[in-house]
Order: sequence, then structure tokens, then C-alpha cells
Amino acid sequence: MLSLEKCFAEVRIPGSLLGRISYIIWCISISAYSLGSFAKLVQAYLAVHYDYMAEAVMVTGQVGFQSLFMTRFGWNDRVRYLFVALTVSMVGSLMLLPLLIVSYFGTLSALCATIYFFVVVGIIFIIHHQLIVTNSLPTALSFTWVLYRLLLLLFVTVPR
Repeated sequence: MLSLEKCFAEVRIPGSLLGRISYIIWCISISAYSLGSFAKLVQAYLAVHYDYMAEAVMVTGQVGFQSLFMTRFGWNDRVRYLFVALTVSMVGSLMLLPLLIVSYFGTLSALCATIYFFVVVGIIFIIHHQLIVTNSLPTALSFTWVLYRLLLLLFVTVPR
């Protein structure tokens, strides 16, 4: 039987600098494309124009925001968390692909897409928390991750 712990083994960081940079670019690109495409489905609920570049900035901002809470931790912990955060963002983005495929072939309501999105958010919170624990990182990072996303949600949904 496959356990949750085995599913979320320690995040492996590429050894070479080129591998690390490639992984970072890959994760940000997948997240930006997927969430930028998803934003088109729920644009009626958004107060700002949300596209691929906006998501790339938000994913990058997530890492910067989280680093504020890791100032007393060593460089290795910071790098490990960078890869945890990027991995979680990419997994969540890949989980949106079925919805994007369905919307390509048919019409989905913005409400349906939003409900699906929040189910994905709940799942990736669990994944994020499990990766934090497995990688021996501070558990508070799970809650500051949620705080950042809630602040973003206010920014993109509240009319200016």
C-alpha cells in the first residue's frame, strides 16, 4: 500500500547550477502557463487583468515572501524551501490541466472553475505541509504560504 509519506519523499535538488536554473525556469513556466490559462476562465471574478506574466511574478514573489520568514535559517534550508515551493506550485498547476482540457472542448462556468481551483488549493496545501515536514523545514512555512496566497487573493479579487 502506498503511503502519503512515500508519495512526498524529500525533494531532490539538482546538483549542477544549470540543472537548478533549468528546474526553476521549468516550474515557473508551467505555473505561469497553467494559472494564466486558468485565470481566463475566472476573469469575471478578478479585479485585475491576470495573465502568464502576472502569475510568473506571483510565483517568484511567493519565494521572496517566504524568504522573509527564513532569515534565521541557513542557506541550505532556504534553497531546499525554494525547491519545495516551486515543486508544489508546479504540482498544483498540473492539477489544473484536466480543467483546462475540459474547458478547451466545452464551456465551464466561472463558478465551477473556482470550486475546482479551491479543491486543488486544499490538496496542494496538504502536499506543501507534508513536504515541509519531510524536508525538516519550519512548519510555520505552511501557514505563511497560505497567508501569501490569501493576500494575493485579496489583491486580485477586490476592485480598485
